[in-house]
Amino acid sequence: MEIILIAILIIAVLAFIAYPLFNTTRAPIAATSNEMDTLVAQRDAAYDAIRDLDLDFQMGKLSQDDYAPLRDKYRARAAQILQQIDAAGGTDTDAQIEQQVAKLRRAKTESVEDEIARMRAQRNATRGAVLCSQCGTRAQPNDRFCAKCGNKI
Repeated sequence: MEIILIAILIIAVLAFIAYPLFNTTRAPIAATSNEMDTLVAQRDAAYDAIRDLDLDFQMGKLSQDDYAPLRDKYRARAAQILQQIDAAGGTDTDAQIEQQVAKLRRAKTESVEDEIARMRAQRNATRGAVLCSQCGTRAQPNDRFCAKCGNKI
């Protein structure tokens, strides 16, 4: 009897582990995002190749005769990839980040300016007013006692 229970338990565990392998419903992957990621990766690879080529030339590993055609080839490939990115309507992530930062800075500046205006209005409203020394409540010009705490003004 114990062997049967152990066998059932093992089968249940294996089924639980294998379930994701046989599950056919998968979330659809956005093709445009994947295509843009591929183009950006190709662009970065082309830039890295140009950087490595320049370093090899500066270190003396490549002659001028080998360096010039390779650099032209990599530059043409990078330009082609950049054209594909532009055609796909891709915007640079850095530009998007900068736009969001500028938007947040404008909102912060506006909120700071609103706070300053509110504080100035409050200060102007209390100028020349008599305040209670005990609780800080504003008193009327003819009051002799505070209306809130009863302290003598």
